Amino acid sequence: MDTQWLETFVAAAEAENFRQAAEKVHLAQPTVSLHIDKLEQHLGVLLFERSGRGVRLGEHGRRFLPYAQSVLADLQRGQTAVARLAQGYDQTLAIAVSPLIAATYLPRWLQGFLRDYPNVEVAVQVMESTDIAQAIADAVCDLGFSRMPSQLSRIESLPLYDDPVVVVAPVGPHDLDGPPRTLEELLSTYPLLTHNHPLYWDDILTSLRQQFGALRSMRVSQVHVTLRWIEEDMGFSCLPKSTVRRALLLGSAVEVPVPDSFSLPVARTYLLHDSGVVSAVGRTFCDFVQAYMGQRRV
Repeated sequence: MDTQWLETFVAAAEAENFRQAAEKVHLAQPTVSLHIDKLEQHLGVLLFERSGRGVRLGEHGRRFLPYAQSVLADLQRGQTAVARLAQGYDQTLAIAVSPLIAATYLPRWLQGFLRDYPNVEVAVQVMESTDIAQAIADAVCDLGFSRMPSQLSRIESLPLYDDPVVVVAPVGPHDLDGPPRTLEELLSTYPLLTHNHPLYWDDILTSLRQQFGALRSMRVSQVHVTLRWIEEDMGFSCLPKSTVRRALLLGSAVEVPVPDSFSLPVARTYLLHDSGVVSAVGRTFCDFVQAYMGQRRV
């Protein structure tokens, strides 16, 4: 049995349309019909009910479909395993990570880890912190790095490092040779770019309104977009120090001090993993990251 017949059959069964199946598998429509005919002859049954130009998956086709899908899935897994081995990989580590952590600490962790474990293939899925615990519970990923603790009892959350939150603003004309701007000046000049962190914004907004009254705000959900908008003079924000360190060093944004009467929170990063199931390579990477962060300050 030709596996291409199976690929064509699965595409036609899922679409119940030979033309759409032809587009999906990149074949001419007559070739799709030929593959289906050959597969039916091989099995000795009709897989589709034909009516004029239309087709519908028949009883034999419905029964055969999951087996065909399973064969193709096994074949794909086998091809992937052989390709990994040919590239020198013999283990795979799947990581879920928030955009903020993916753009700051994760590259450093992976560079150091892969120097010691070059045979590990790493697959990274960037997703919102709110989705990471579920991805681990569903076995989509081995472990995750999130800006919020897990809400699932079986997914353990280990605090990894604390990140002080600072006020970051566009570079002004007198920032280099004049007195630093105040938080009150920023509030009267720019909108506050909010909700780029899943936890601390409600408290910050409440404190600001209590101390300074009404303010203009704009929701921007992604940290990297928030920082870019600050650099484009679109507003200011409160961001974890690790995410703005490069911009502050390059002078594309400035940190603005806050009065003693206003306190900023500390953002925390968590290492998440399934308390019942942790792969050997996953545990090794967890240990590496914890040791790395224990030797360095944020």
